[in-house]
Amino acid sequence: MNDIVRGADRVLIQERGPGVPGGIYGAECMSCEAVSPLFDDDSLPVAVWALQHSQDQPDHTLFLARTERHWRVVPRPDDPQPPSSPGPGFAGPAFVGLMCLLTALSGLLPALTA
Repeated sequence: MNDIVRGADRVLIQERGPGVPGGIYGAECMSCEAVSPLFDDDSLPVAVWALQHSQDQPDHTLFLARTERHWRVVPRPDDPQPPSSPGPGFAGPAFVGLMCLLTALSGLLPALTA
């Protein structure tokens, strides 16, 4: 099980399996409201879309690129796997992942309170 974040009794993992893309790619123009189609497992069509958009609109040169993945929360296994090597303790991968998640969510807080 490839953990993203572990909690007391649950684990957040990346969903994998038949029909689940490893990544969903898209982009949007920062100069107008143009949005690319979404593509599973391939960022090249999004790059081509951005190049074509900037050729049609020469002053549109900045894009927000996104990669989306499916996550799932599952019960923590009864026998959690020990770390493969002694890590730095409190600042280990789970802590770093949690901090990244909290940082991303903090950007949404002003929008939710407005």
